[in-house]
Amino acid sequence: MKIKSIVLQTCLECGQAVRVSLAEKGDSLCPTCNHIIRKGNTWSLHRSAFLALAILILLPFALGFPLLSIDLLGVKINATVWDGIWKMATAGYHYTAFMVLVCAVIMPVVFVLLILTIQIQQITRQRPRYTLIFLTKIQEWVMLDVYLIALAVAAFKIRDYANLQFDSNLIAFVLVAILNTLLFIKIEPKQAWEQFYPEYHSLPFDHNSKPTLCPTCEYCFDETILDLKGQQRCPRCESNLSIADNIKIQRIWASLIAGTIMMIPANIFPISITEMAGKVSADSLMSGVILFVEMGSYLVAAIVFVASIAVPVSKITIILYLLLAIHYKWQHPIHLQMKLLHYVHFIGRWSMLDLFVLSLMMSLLERGQILSFSVGEAAFYFGAAVFLTMFASANLDARMLWKIHFDHHAKTHN
Repeated sequence: MKIKSIVLQTCLECGQAVRVSLAEKGDSLCPTCNHIIRKGNTWSLHRSAFLALAILILLPFALGFPLLSIDLLGVKINATVWDGIWKMATAGYHYTAFMVLVCAVIMPVVFVLLILTIQIQQITRQRPRYTLIFLTKIQEWVMLDVYLIALAVAAFKIRDYANLQFDSNLIAFVLVAILNTLLFIKIEPKQAWEQFYPEYHSLPFDHNSKPTLCPTCEYCFDETILDLKGQQRCPRCESNLSIADNIKIQRIWASLIAGTIMMIPANIFPISITEMAGKVSADSLMSGVILFVEMGSYLVAAIVFVASIAVPVSKITIILYLLLAIHYKWQHPIHLQMKLLHYVHFIGRWSMLDLFVLSLMMSLLERGQILSFSVGEAAFYFGAAVFLTMFASANLDARMLWKIHFDHHAKTHN
């Protein structure tokens, strides 16, 4: 291994300087926290663009064509992703419909368009600074995999009202969800930054002073660049690096408190209202779970309970604990805290399952007369709580927890 292939990189999770081999084919892990500093076995931008193009071709079939249908009194009714959003919006639930639209339509389309745009910018020799920044922030909002599970849950609900059958276009949706997940795994924005901005060299492995890390493009450097306001900027992506930890914590507290307040009406008001033959049934989050249990659909009841109640409550509780741990500098096991933080980052988006199910139900059963379905007041509050807690977890910097750990470790060994 050549010495020049070893560079110094700061870990994005624990903030420690680590020697990384550029020649390593597998993942390069931080020896302190096991965070992946440099992904291995990634795809080139050219190959990723081909997959993004395939997804873009399939998306109209996945989003605009029927995924499943029911036979209601001899009338065939189809359900599409777009139709459910449209009916939800025209029924007066504009903000709830917009949340579904963002996660199920806008973000999946924008994600593949960003990759194709970067490929075009490479061909035309343009610098994709803002395109790459947006690409690093958009992935958690692409929720086609969550929508796929929502299809299964909606199918269990619908089968008690009418005969249900899946359309062949569902294959296109499943393919898009799988290919999107594959693209998440194989694409590496950090390597794209290095490819488009080769003049920003990595620091040598024997660099003496502590380098600065940009959390946006993960550029590790040892220089100070200030803008006209005196704020430090990343020389590569120009992100503001002068945001103090207390400002970040204030943002997290604001999002968490607002999300917690939203969860109160989300659990009190009905989230869905079904009317059949003049009989009206209003279900809250918990009563919907109980209904599945009474029907004998224990697996679906468990999925809905976890996504609708357990995940949002546990996410708020964990973020609250981590914030208090930072504020009071609690000396708890750092690896346990990291597991909790990773859980929050991974699981939060799955709470959108409920809104996706509501959208599909609106598409199939919003017919009035004999059978109708409408969204309840709780839907907006629940969706707002999901979004706000996702904002809170996105701003929670693991390095603040690791700093407390290292400070305590230094005191005990002095």
